[in-house]
Amino acid sequence: MKVILTTDVAALGKSGELKSVADGYAQNFLIPRKLAVPAAGGAYRAWQHDIANREDKRQREREEADIVATRVAGTTLTMGVKVGEGGKLYGSITAKDVADALGRRGISVDRHKVDLEEPLKSLGTYKVAVKVYPGLTPEVTVVVEPKG
Repeated sequence: MKVILTTDVAALGKSGELKSVADGYAQNFLIPRKLAVPAAGGAYRAWQHDIANREDKRQREREEADIVATRVAGTTLTMGVKVGEGGKLYGSITAKDVADALGRRGISVDRHKVDLEEPLKSLGTYKVAVKVYPGLTPEVTVVVEPKG
């Protein structure tokens, strides 16, 4: 029996996929638990339409991500910080600071998408990767210099 999964099912597939399963598995397990619907008539046509819409949406997201990636790669952030004896920073530059600085430049990025393993604790120039889209991680240049 062919079914369309409505939620992710372990060892079977992800939501929205068309799967061929045993009749008993579909009628006794998947359909009663609302994990799938039979792929017949209107549901099948709606599924095909949904696939086309999802592909269009994915393409638009990719194009928007390319634009953001170009802007991120061409950006240099200069962070002025207080410096103590021997060039040591008071505090550090974190992923949140980098995301906020990008936000002030008009590039909206979630702080969790900034790939900074440890906070920056010394003066210098750093390349910090930003995860914009799966497989697309441009690097922003962060310059840490003394304030004033």
